[in-house]
Amino acid sequence: MNVFVSEYVCGGGWPEDDVPPSLLREGGAMLRAIVEDLSRVPNCHVVTTMDAGRQPLSAGGVRVVQVRSPQEEQDVFAKLAAESDFCLVIAPELDNILNERCEAARRAGAGRLLNPASNLVRLCSDKLRLFAFLQTQQIPTIPTVLWTHATASKIDWAPIVIKPRFGAGSQGVQTHESAASARRAVPPTCGDGYESVEDGWIAQPLIPGTAVSVGVLCDQNSGATDILPVATQTLSSDGRFRYLGGRIPYERHGADEVRTIVAQACHTLEDMSGYVGFDLIVPLGRSEQPVLVEINPRLTTSYLGYRHLAIDNLAARLLGSDIPVTSALWQPGNVVFLPDGRFDRNVG
Repeated sequence: MNVFVSEYVCGGGWPEDDVPPSLLREGGAMLRAIVEDLSRVPNCHVVTTMDAGRQPLSAGGVRVVQVRSPQEEQDVFAKLAAESDFCLVIAPELDNILNERCEAARRAGAGRLLNPASNLVRLCSDKLRLFAFLQTQQIPTIPTVLWTHATASKIDWAPIVIKPRFGAGSQGVQTHESAASARRAVPPTCGDGYESVEDGWIAQPLIPGTAVSVGVLCDQNSGATDILPVATQTLSSDGRFRYLGGRIPYERHGADEVRTIVAQACHTLEDMSGYVGFDLIVPLGRSEQPVLVEINPRLTTSYLGYRHLAIDNLAARLLGSDIPVTSALWQPGNVVFLPDGRFDRNVG
């Protein structure tokens, strides 16, 4: 069984010399974690690519193909995808990269793709479209508008969060005390339609509370979903919400409601497959219900914590290797993990 894992940032696909450090750190940590776990699956032959200019990937039982340019990476990507029985694509949603990579794997003739279908990837990558969809499904979410001249003059949210409509890893996210200060820092765009500003910005009110995430394993054949424990997200306090790690499980106020919302979302989303991550906020007010912020149609950094809390091999579940997608088994205690893969077990 040949499994090809492609991580875009450190795997050689990133086209620029400067890589956002957070994307490089988290991408590398996710890649190391998933290929190590896949290599422990019986009869599983794992291969990945690595930018020759970066630190070599050290993972026993994994074949690493070094590439020296983005063009070479594209050629190697197509070849390895064509030879695979399973293919897992890890890439940011920025500039539609994740969807393009998944489509490239399909065109190359990859075996079973361990990612959701393209329509779901496109929906989740577009924060404005996702907001509209969640509203139609009556799933609690954060009010979201396109950051245009027309909307910016009517918004009275304070504080207000401005972020890229197509973004990942908190890149470009910023918080302002008022819409007026946001307008000075991020000039609104002209378009008002959903499709008029593909690289535009969106605006949301800041909701104080606890940031949490939930990973879901999805079986493409049966449609079954396994909702993993709720995790706390540690985010920077500078208004940019940089991801600093997490803690699993989160068992405080709102945890049951979070799981209910994720289950509701899974029920309404079509073509779920592989690993999907959900980000939510549990508001400070105990009378307020949690809200769904984003859906990540790919492996997320929370996997770094889940793998150390799970009794079984989550990567084997991802492959469906004779392990049904029922509730995973978890060790007692807690896991605190960092974006680079370091972790602490049984923290009180």
